Amino acid sequence: MNNKNSSVTLRDVAAATGVDVSTISRVLQNKGRVSEETRTRILETAERLGYHGNPVARALKTAKSSTVLMVVPQIENPIFASAIIGAEIEARSRGFALLVSYDKGDGREIISDISRSSIIEGVIIASFDDDNRLRQVLNSTDLPHVVLNRHLPGDENCVAIDTRRAARMGVEHLIAMGHRRIGHLAGRLGRFNGDMRRRGWEEAMAAAGLDHGDHLIAQAGYSPDAVPAAVDKLLAIGVTAIHAATLLTAAATIARLHERDVRVPEEVSVITMHDDLLARVVYPQVTTVALPSQEMGRVAARRLIDLIQGVEPNGTQPAGSLLLPPDELIIRASVAAL
Repeated sequence: MNNKNSSVTLRDVAAATGVDVSTISRVLQNKGRVSEETRTRILETAERLGYHGNPVARALKTAKSSTVLMVVPQIENPIFASAIIGAEIEARSRGFALLVSYDKGDGREIISDISRSSIIEGVIIASFDDDNRLRQVLNSTDLPHVVLNRHLPGDENCVAIDTRRAARMGVEHLIAMGHRRIGHLAGRLGRFNGDMRRRGWEEAMAAAGLDHGDHLIAQAGYSPDAVPAAVDKLLAIGVTAIHAATLLTAAATIARLHERDVRVPEEVSVITMHDDLLARVVYPQVTTVALPSQEMGRVAARRLIDLIQGVEPNGTQPAGSLLLPPDELIIRASVAAL
């Protein structure tokens, strides 16, 4: 029974769980220390019975909104879409609401405007800005924060994915398939992920004794609009495969190759990282290294709420900047052997 039922009380939840009312109240308000098993049992029972406390009344009583803000620079990017899902699931399991905002370059104003209204208690922020600009944004608020999808030197509250390793895995697969002239369609170089992915490509090529000069790199950033010119540059120097830094630009790469009447993968293979619906609906379907982007969102939300509630990191959530390992290589139809 998942429908809202205003007649269900805390005593009903307590009777169904065998836990006293005060413990039920603490769990539903995210206060105090309760074992994870008890917390889960209480939350599941409350959901099953249809108990939903009055969040407005609770906010007025506690002067807290139990709401966190997530700021992302690109809603259409599958990595951020998955991270939002993971963060929302984790936040909801802890009794928090997740508010999402699209940063078009005014992250400081977004955070400042919302924090002044006392709506939010903490911020998860992903940004394409350089390190100094991102620090300025974070310094504009005294709210607890977690930096998502990148490492910010000197900041211990960062959760990202090891995309350097993911890039190397993808390029190593191309090499194993016989490719020797592999171009890298780069993200935004000079930024954390753009540089990480370029280094992964470079390391795999160097380890195999293959040419990895700058002439084999074409920068498209994170915009599909920049892909055609970048792909044309790589085609002009005779690559047999393209390693795209993002799933979005990989899909745009395949589209451009179709426009140029270049057969994929018979003439040029394409590989990328992150697995999402987009990887399965383009033709041919894209070979990729899966990334734990949804888990990244969950971990970021968990860490932020722990900061808000003053919970110390445990063995499953170590302190300090966290780099999640990539998942497995998923072989589809966009790569052929030479």
